[in-house]
Amino acid sequence: MNLINIGIIITYLMIFGAALAVVVFSVMQMMKNLNNAKKTLYSLGGLIIVLVLGYVLASSEVLPAYEKYGVNASAAKRVGMGINAFYFLAIGAIGAVIYSEFGKAFKK
Repeated sequence: MNLINIGIIITYLMIFGAALAVVVFSVMQMMKNLNNAKKTLYSLGGLIIVLVLGYVLASSEVLPAYEKYGVNASAAKRVGMGINAFYFLAIGAIGAVIYSEFGKAFKK
């Protein structure tokens, strides 16, 4: 075991420790304020719905040009899910900005 391998192992342990600390402190903070916890869980649920909808609408068709790269139907479906989810979220973000700006204009 050389020095580079030891450094990589230490880096993985530090990343795992940081991720664990983020999860633990997030759960502790959510327990302190249950109203914010509900909002967070609703947002997470909405994101999961968008991802599931994107997966359902994604095509698993693989063009012959992509078969030489080892792309199978499962990988094509996951990529399609990501693209669809991006489109849904981008349209939602643009819609929220437009709604916010028009709401401010009509309140004045």
